[in-house]
Amino acid sequence: MKQYILYIGCVIVLFLFSTSAILWDEEAESCIVYPTFESCSYYVPCDKETECRVHYRKSGEIHWNEAFVPYYDKGLQEFRGSLVRLSEDTSYEIQVRLFRDGKNTRTIVKGFTTWTSTPVIAKTIPVSQFKTESDGTLSIVGLKGTSDGWIKIVGDVPVHGGITKEAALILDDCQYLIFEKLLVSGGFRHGIKTNAKVENVRFVNCEVTQWGRESIRQNQDGHYLDRNGKMINNDGGITVYRSKNVVIERCYVHDPIGYTNPWNGFIELGELAGQKYTFAHPQGPNAVYVMQAGGGLVLRYNDFIGSQTHRYNDPVEGWENRSEIGGLAKDADVYGNVLAFGQDDAIEMDGGQCNVRIFDNRMEQTYCGISTAPNRKGPSYIFNNVIWNQGNSMGLVGNAIKNGGGDTFTQGMQYLINNTIIHTGGGMAGVGYGKDANRELFNAYLRNNIIYSLIAVNNPVRKGYNIYDPHRNPLCDFDYDFLGNICEPRQKGEIVAVEGSEKNAVYGAPAFVDLEQGLLTLRKKDKGIDKGMKIPNFTDGYKGKAPDLGAFEYGSPEVIFPRRPVDMVADKYLIRLSGKKSAKITVKIGKMVSTGFCIRMSDDMKPWLKVTPSMGNINSGDTVTLTLEVVGDVKYTKNGMVLFRLDDGFSIPITIME
Repeated sequence: MKQYILYIGCVIVLFLFSTSAILWDEEAESCIVYPTFESCSYYVPCDKETECRVHYRKSGEIHWNEAFVPYYDKGLQEFRGSLVRLSEDTSYEIQVRLFRDGKNTRTIVKGFTTWTSTPVIAKTIPVSQFKTESDGTLSIVGLKGTSDGWIKIVGDVPVHGGITKEAALILDDCQYLIFEKLLVSGGFRHGIKTNAKVENVRFVNCEVTQWGRESIRQNQDGHYLDRNGKMINNDGGITVYRSKNVVIERCYVHDPIGYTNPWNGFIELGELAGQKYTFAHPQGPNAVYVMQAGGGLVLRYNDFIGSQTHRYNDPVEGWENRSEIGGLAKDADVYGNVLAFGQDDAIEMDGGQCNVRIFDNRMEQTYCGISTAPNRKGPSYIFNNVIWNQGNSMGLVGNAIKNGGGDTFTQGMQYLINNTIIHTGGGMAGVGYGKDANRELFNAYLRNNIIYSLIAVNNPVRKGYNIYDPHRNPLCDFDYDFLGNICEPRQKGEIVAVEGSEKNAVYGAPAFVDLEQGLLTLRKKDKGIDKGMKIPNFTDGYKGKAPDLGAFEYGSPEVIFPRRPVDMVADKYLIRLSGKKSAKITVKIGKMVSTGFCIRMSDDMKPWLKVTPSMGNINSGDTVTLTLEVVGDVKYTKNGMVLFRLDDGFSIPITIME
């Protein structure tokens, strides 16, 4: 009898195992995934289920990790979301469980593998072997590697393009290419441009400079015009047009030829010189300009830095704000970058924002930080970023996070988690987009952010508020944030939001290690320590009883600001000269293979700043002391950014402010 029961039990187990395996194969088609290096988008069509629970794990592991709650699109009848903080070149499984009336109606399991930084290279070609136009412009058409045999193009000579083509380097119909250590300059409009049918192309440790149109004069609105009288706008250091799976990594994009106007100012060039203009949207070059992206765009560990005299419009800007395929569109990652010295936004997400992830970035010296106006589809995720030290060329500041779109254009949700925002304008604010009466309307979820105002509240222009949602949108969900205002009693932050928002907020001034030097981890026993909300997948690995508030967890190892996977740190990330003629920076090197370094800065810093040593070699355990000396005087403000840049393209950026 016992043997019979055991036999029946084994049959049942085998049947269940067999049934489960069949379901795994069939149902996996109901979940679409798009992985990148450290993230994965997922899409689950669903017409009736009312709840979706998502888990994930590395292949072979037993335990499932809980994922953040997915976003539901009622119009498309689809659950979608992102897995973040994954390991690259690693196999994972995602489990999707759908429920109706509390009962599990479907379980879907699907495998995927994240991208690798080191794909197999089938062939290496020096860029000197390609034939260029008479003026140096290079077009590469129809060059294709394969997924298991990429082609690497190495920059053994500079690519200096003239003005016969719109870009110095143009790619058409290319696949599975890696461009490494290219120096690109010139191009009538763009330094590099990838066109349609370009897929799986990477630019690694490249430098792009001196591209675009020369500014000849200005019109009455202050906008700069080229020699043909056309407005200069969106001349991209790297322009991505209808391309898919493009990676821009460890690149230094700086010093465009053209200028960008601030919102308000005086005309400097042409027959209208000296006249004042007001409220003219900045127009000018970008470090990266994205048009109709096909998905899979990754911008990581780059230095997208303008200068005091040649500021960007936005360091990263997208096309067609009102479109679902506008901006970075979908399935994109932007992390570990410096986005600095622009006249408008640090990054423009406006458009689709469908599984677009912005994290671990440092944004400063721009009028606004991140623009999400509008979010046409969503969801987008903005986490562990620092927005601080804002200001355009005239020192004017807008909002750290600007939102809007009204009923017409506001469709998706944006999630802001564990960011550090220090502002001298507005914090998280509805600014407006479109022509609806409620054009400031936006949808957002905020958790664990530090939003700290350095100016008093000024209601008519939204300035000074930590959060400003004039329509008090019930779809917005704000809580567990650290809200401060240096000018208010007890430094308590102020918000305008739906009643009941920020029930668990911490109010007052955060105690940073050293705000003036850019050391933005909270001090021990600060009121923001252990006061955050546990958020699956986003706050994993926190120290203490609960996550800390802001971008940096207390007690974690020192990290580069912005975060980059290289073992070196500086003792400061901001130097205010304030009449000083010299300053010092100490760089500590951890475990690292011996390599060289050099000091880089924008062209307009070279007449007034000297840094020694300007180059050298480092080994594990070294300490390098840099001496900065003001050696000259100029007519413009002495603002800029110095890079301690390694041979492989990783760098430590230090901001210099007069």
